[in-house]
Amino acid sequence: MQLPLPRLAASIGSLTALTLITGALYAPGVARADTVETLAATPIAEAEQMCTSGAPTFDDVVTAAASVLRGTVGPDQLVGYDQQVADFRASIAAVRVHRDGLPMRPELVGTRTAEIDDPIVTYLVNGLDAVRTGRIDETMSVSHLTVNDAIEVFVLATGIVKIPAKLAAGMVPTVGIFLKPVVSAMFNGTKALARAVQNSIDAGCVAPNVYPPLVLDEAVIEPVQVPPAAEALAAMVMAANGSCTPVAELTLATVVERSRAYLDSGAVQVDRVAMHETADALQSFLASNQVAKVMLMRRADDLGPLVEALDMGPVTFLANLGADLAEGQALQTVPLAQVKVENAFDLATLTLDITSLLFSAGTTVVGVTGVGAVVTTPLSIVQDLVFAPTDYGAPIMRGVMQSMCAV
Repeated sequence: MQLPLPRLAASIGSLTALTLITGALYAPGVARADTVETLAATPIAEAEQMCTSGAPTFDDVVTAAASVLRGTVGPDQLVGYDQQVADFRASIAAVRVHRDGLPMRPELVGTRTAEIDDPIVTYLVNGLDAVRTGRIDETMSVSHLTVNDAIEVFVLATGIVKIPAKLAAGMVPTVGIFLKPVVSAMFNGTKALARAVQNSIDAGCVAPNVYPPLVLDEAVIEPVQVPPAAEALAAMVMAANGSCTPVAELTLATVVERSRAYLDSGAVQVDRVAMHETADALQSFLASNQVAKVMLMRRADDLGPLVEALDMGPVTFLANLGADLAEGQALQTVPLAQVKVENAFDLATLTLDITSLLFSAGTTVVGVTGVGAVVTTPLSIVQDLVFAPTDYGAPIMRGVMQSMCAV
């Protein structure tokens, strides 16, 4: 079907006119001084002040909610309403807590704690450092706690519950070895979700409100009763701040010299001449004797996410051996003096892990030979309980050593 010529000409003419007008609008040219700017093109002064980012405090949540409800209050009731809000804010502000008695974000405690992101490790490192510095006695108002602080309490609770949950899963006959990583992955997923929520809150804006900021007094000191053993331990370590060598990275030669200096200070009555002779002989032994470099294992998180997630001595050892073979370092040796505290700790846990595997193999053989599950199941339960400190305590101990320095 053909369009009538007059209609087609009119359509083409209209399209041509529209094209010319659009081109004129976007064509470059000299701006005129008397051109009226549109609202969209008007720059916003101090745009960065339009949004206050970061996690809202409890007081921010209260005032934001009160500000929304304030719009529904009649003009004759505003004074009484604002007084009620002020009284409520004051009552919440009067409640004080020991800040360092609560969990903190790992990046606020140290670089290594942020890399490990184990809530129990972070809590122990921050708590020990707070005891040493006296911060443990300082309190703060609940109003200044943030939403992220509340989430951090949940993350710590999740980390604590994870240990008995994995232990119980490991005791399930036959399939316990498969259930443990599944349970661990579930709790790790929960922690990852909580971290994502925290990051989202940090990137957002604090809800505006019509109430002035809350002005509070300085920190109040309320002494905390700390067990003597914890005080003694806290006096010997401090959170690693990048300017000191963490305990895990101290070499055996350094440990000998630190022990020599301690005994030489007069803290303990010893025969100093004999002590120095023994220390010199030990240093000479450490320097002249070699150990295979493959025994100085890398950290699990340096060997890949799978090795880090399993965190089993034999798996870490085999992954480390593979890395040494790939780099051509499997046959190299290093002096005992260069062995680090962390290396010695890893070898000790590796020995216990291998013992646990051999115990498992032994009970499996017994089961195959005809002994009923009534006998083998209690053995596997005893094994899980006996080696629980290695499975669950060793990673925490290692993380603390990597995150703290000796004073």
